[in-house]
Amino acid sequence: MESRHGMLSGRLMLKRPLTGLVVGLCLAGFGVVNDAAATPIVIDNASFETLPPGGFTGFFESAAWTLASIPGWSNSGMSSGQATLAGYSGNPAPSDGLYMAFSDSESISQVVASAVAGTTYTLQVDVLHRADGVGNGAMVSLTFGGVAVATGTGTDNLGAWNNWSATYTATAADAGKDVAIVLGNSGMGGQGNFDNVRLDASAVPEPAAVSLLGIGGLAMAGGRFAGRRKRESVA
Repeated sequence: MESRHGMLSGRLMLKRPLTGLVVGLCLAGFGVVNDAAATPIVIDNASFETLPPGGFTGFFESAAWTLASIPGWSNSGMSSGQATLAGYSGNPAPSDGLYMAFSDSESISQVVASAVAGTTYTLQVDVLHRADGVGNGAMVSLTFGGVAVATGTGTDNLGAWNNWSATYTATAADAGKDVAIVLGNSGMGGQGNFDNVRLDASAVPEPAAVSLLGIGGLAMAGGRFAGRRKRESVA
């Protein structure tokens, strides 16, 4: 006959791996939210490296610019365009590539996707606060169906590129609407200067699906435990 000590030891050995199984399944079920990977959305001419036909039309010292429609974007070109200020009055080079976009009073926009309910959209844009006293009048926003749903914010260091971001999770009412990036001028004075535009989309798992996975794991572990108890009783 097996000693009482031996029986207790055997049961403890069964419970320990079972406990690990239960914990592991619970973590797997409730950790799904963290597994939502961000997918980059393609943006045409995201760093403004493609210039309009004819290239730059204005030059002063080390600065060069053009007042024209930006390829891939919607703008009138009356008070916006592309430029490089590298070395001019202490301004840095563009943050990504050779050129950047600027706006004195109008918006620069691009429709990049159709909204999907339950998806979180994260917009990031590098914004320059010029070092030569022009000021920073930048405005960054994410629009759904032509309506601004999130406004970009970030640091505002003089003479440097600053990362601004805006985040929004689409609702059922947003489904199918045009998702657009809008860069422009706040109208509060100064110029808006932009580069390295990025937009990511992350699908958020339904809470019900996450809960069911966790409950299913607990039920499976409970079934195994009951089976082991039954076999012990028979033995």
